[in-house]
Amino acid sequence: MNESPKLPGKLSIDSGIVLAYYLGEKLGALVRTEIFEPEGKSLYHNRVCIAELFYVLCRRRGEKVATDYTRSYLSAEYSTLVDSDLVDMTAGAYKCERAISLADCYVIAVAKVQEASALFARHETDLDREIKRKPFDVPILFIEDWTLREESSMQPHIP
Repeated sequence: MNESPKLPGKLSIDSGIVLAYYLGEKLGALVRTEIFEPEGKSLYHNRVCIAELFYVLCRRRGEKVATDYTRSYLSAEYSTLVDSDLVDMTAGAYKCERAISLADCYVIAVAKVQEASALFARHETDLDREIKRKPFDVPILFIEDWTLREESSMQPHIP
């Protein structure tokens, strides 16, 4: 499997990743080039991710745009739906012991079941707090960290 020098080859993605791309955010360009386009990446999503994608797009751009973009994402098959009782119970176990959103629990549960890394668009206070309190049993990554690394590597070094 080909892996980006920046990101692992197997990723469970949060809706924020897809939203950054569809809303034309700065992170969206990195999502396209490092996540959606590379050959050999295995991307996974869950049902909650799709529901979040739809409702955020609906609130920001209206129901028609939300329907069109969500259908477009699903038909492009950038990622594979992981939907099982094991994912549901794993997400429930994370929610039982962690003070994070159920949606984040699902991203992490899919990562665990697929032996992947969980990828979020941006740091979230509750998730960061839980990572510091007790590390998760899967890698947790944030695409904004890669953007910050790229920007800092572009800065000239002045001694």
